[in-house]
Amino acid sequence: MVPEEAIMSRATTQDPLTRAHSLLAWSRSRPMPEYAAARVGAAREILTVAEQCGVDELTAPAQVLLLGGLLELGEIRSLDRELLGRSAAHQSDRGPDPAAWFGCLRSILDGDAAAAERQADRIYARSQQAGDDGALALYTAHLGMIRWMQGRIDGAEDRFLAARRAYPEQLLWPASLAWLWLGQGRSAAAESLLRSLPPLEALPRDRFWLSTVTVLAEIAVVHGSTANAARLQQILEPYAAHVVPVGVGVAFWGTAARTLGLLEERLGMLDAARTHLESAVEISGRLGALAWQTEAQIDVAEFAIRHDLVDVRAYELLAEARATCAARGFAGLARRAMSRPRIRVLGGFEVIALTGVRAEWSSRKARELLKMLVAARGVATSREVFMDTLWPGEAPRVLGNRFSVAVNVIRRALDPDRLLPTQHHLVTEGDALRLDLDHLDIDVERFLRLAAGRDPAVRRAARELYTGDAFSDEPYADWAVTLRDHARLLHAGLADG
Repeated sequence: MVPEEAIMSRATTQDPLTRAHSLLAWSRSRPMPEYAAARVGAAREILTVAEQCGVDELTAPAQVLLLGGLLELGEIRSLDRELLGRSAAHQSDRGPDPAAWFGCLRSILDGDAAAAERQADRIYARSQQAGDDGALALYTAHLGMIRWMQGRIDGAEDRFLAARRAYPEQLLWPASLAWLWLGQGRSAAAESLLRSLPPLEALPRDRFWLSTVTVLAEIAVVHGSTANAARLQQILEPYAAHVVPVGVGVAFWGTAARTLGLLEERLGMLDAARTHLESAVEISGRLGALAWQTEAQIDVAEFAIRHDLVDVRAYELLAEARATCAARGFAGLARRAMSRPRIRVLGGFEVIALTGVRAEWSSRKARELLKMLVAARGVATSREVFMDTLWPGEAPRVLGNRFSVAVNVIRRALDPDRLLPTQHHLVTEGDALRLDLDHLDIDVERFLRLAAGRDPAVRRAARELYTGDAFSDEPYADWAVTLRDHARLLHAGLADG
C-alpha cells in the first residue's frame, strides 16, 4: 500500500519551502507507476509553495511531476487545466520546459503529426542551446510516436541508436530497437539486443520501467517463449488501467491495456484479452489520443474476427478507424484498418473488396472460378481441374492465357488497389491454386465454425448468418454439392436444437 497520507503529513513542523524540497526529493526517488497519485498530490503542493514564495526553480520540476502523474492516471482534463492554466513566466531557463513539451504531446494525442514534429524540433533545438542533457530522450520518444503515426517508424532508428549511446543506463532504447528490428525481420540483431538486457526481475524500477516492460511485452506477443510471455503478463497486469509514459511523463507510449490484451491472446486467455483490448479503446478515447484509440479499435475488430465474436461490430469499428486514418493521415494504421475481403456464397454471391467496395465483375469465368476456389475450402487444386470445368472439352495447353486473365480478375476484385502482395489472398503453388482462408472473410466458413459451437448465442448467430443455401445460384454445379450439402445439414441441426 502506498503511504500517501504519511507522505503528505510528514514533517508538518517544517517550513513550507523546506517541505516543498522534501516532497520533490521524495517524488523523484519514487518514479514507479504505483506512486503516480502520490506524486500528483506532492507536485500540486510544491507548485502552491513555489507560487506563494516566488521560488521559480521549483516550478519546472514540479510541473514535470504533475504532468507525468496526471498522464499516467489518464486525467487529461485535469492535466490541461493544471498546466495550460499556469503562466509560462514561471518556467526556468535552466531546466526542461514541461509546458512546451506538453504542447507537443497534446498535438500527438490530437493526431496532428505535422504540428507535433515542428514543435518537437523547435523545443529540442532550444533545449540543446540550454544544455539540457535529458532533451534527447524526450525528443526521441516524441519523434518515435510521430513516425509511428505517419507509418514511418523505421525512420526513428537513428534516434533510437543515438539515445542508446547517450543514455546507456536507460534500457528502453535497446528494447525499442529490438522491437523495431523484429518488425523489420532482423531477428538475429534483435535477439542479440534482448540477450544484453537483464532478467525481467532485475530491470531497474526507474522512470523508464513501465515503458520498458511494455515494449518487452509487445515483443513477447510475437516472439520468444510462452514462459517469458506469461511472466510479462503477470508483471504488466497490475498496471492495466495505466497509460504508459516515457521518462518524466511528457512523452507517451500508449496504454498498458492494449499490450496486455494482445499478450493474453497469445497465452489463450481470451476473456481477459477481450476485456483489456476493449479497455484500451475506452482509455484512449478518454484521453483523446486519436491514433491510439484508432489502433485499439482495429485490435478489437481483428480480435473479434479471429475469434468469431458475434456481439462485436467488427466491420463498423474498422470503417470508423479507416475514416480517422483518412482524416488524420495515419498511414500505417490505415493499412491495418483495411477489412479482409468478404465473400458471400450463402443465399447469393457477393464480394466486398479489401477497400470496402463491392466488386464489379468483367468476367463470368472469373466469378465461377472464385466460387470453385471457395468450394475447395483452401485446399490447393490443380489448374487443369479448374480449366476442365470452366472450358470443358478444350485442351489445357491453349487455355493458359484465359486462365491467367481469370486469376488476375479475381485478384483485382479482392484487392483493386493492389495494396497487398499478389499472393496474399489467392495463392499459387506450382501448378495449383488455393485461397488463403486466414486472409479472407468467407460467410460459409464462418457459418461452419459458428455452427460447431455449443454456446446458444453462437448457434443463434450461425442461424442468422445462414441466409440461404451455399451457391444457390449454381444449383447444377457438381463442385458445389459437397459444401452446400454439408452446410445445409448443419443448418438443419441448428433448427432442431
